Amino acid sequence: MRDTVRFSCTALAGTGKQGLLPKDTDGYYTMPIGALNTFNSAGDYYPYEEAKELFTSSAPLMRRIKTGCLKGEYGHPKPLPNQSMDSFASRVMQIDEQKTCVHFSDIWLDFDSVKDEMGKPVIAVLAKLTPTGPFGPALQKSLDNPKEDVCFSIRSFTEDIRVNGVRQRNLREIVTYDFVTEPGINVARKYKAPALENFEDVVFTKANIESVALATMGDVALESAAATGRNLIRALGWDFDPKAKPSYFKW
Repeated sequence: MRDTVRFSCTALAGTGKQGLLPKDTDGYYTMPIGALNTFNSAGDYYPYEEAKELFTSSAPLMRRIKTGCLKGEYGHPKPLPNQSMDSFASRVMQIDEQKTCVHFSDIWLDFDSVKDEMGKPVIAVLAKLTPTGPFGPALQKSLDNPKEDVCFSIRSFTEDIRVNGVRQRNLREIVTYDFVTEPGINVARKYKAPALENFEDVVFTKANIESVALATMGDVALESAAATGRNLIRALGWDFDPKAKPSYFKW
C-alpha cells in the first residue's frame, strides 16, 4: 500500500472553534479587517499614532460609514496593460460598483480582543459587514464555509519611512477594505474574529455590544477620486497644485 500525503486546513485545530461567524439581527457579521501597531506579511510596521485620526468622526472613511456608503470590492484593483500610473491611481481611489461584494455598517478600533500569531495584542480594526453587490454571493459562500477563511486587506495610501531598519508605513488616506485571498496583515481574517462560534459559547467584546447603529442610507454618492486626492494631499501636508501628483501609492 502506498503512503499518502494529505494537506488540510489546520488553522482551527485544537481551538474548539467551528469556523462560523454569527450574524446580528440585521444580517451583519463582526470580524477583524485590519490592525495597527503590528507588522504585515512583508515585515512592514503600521503604527497606531500615525493612523488614529483616520478613525475619527471627521475622517473621510468614517463619513462614508455614517452615510451608509462604504463598500468594498472583490479583490484589490489591478493595473490594466499599458495603463498609466495616473489612471491607475485614480482607479485605486474609486470603488467600482460592478465589483462590490461587501457593505460595512460600522468600523471601530478594538484594543483588547485580538492577538497576532505570536500571541501579542494588537489594535484590531473591527467591522460589521454583510455581503452585497454583484460579488456578494461569493463572499456569502465563503463566510458560510467553515473550512474556508475570509480575509480582508486595506486599500490605502501611505507615507513610508525607515525606523531602526524597519519600514514604517504611516497611513495617510484609507479608501476601503477589499475581500482578498490572503490578508496583508495576518489578523484580518474570519478565523481571528473574537466572536467566532465554538462548541461551547460565544464571546462578545464591549465594542461589539456598543457598536453604533447603521446610518440611514441617503442620496449621497461615494466620494470622487478627486476629493480623495485632495484629502491625501492635505494629509501629506503638500501645497495644493492640480499638476503635482505623488510618485507613490500603496495598500
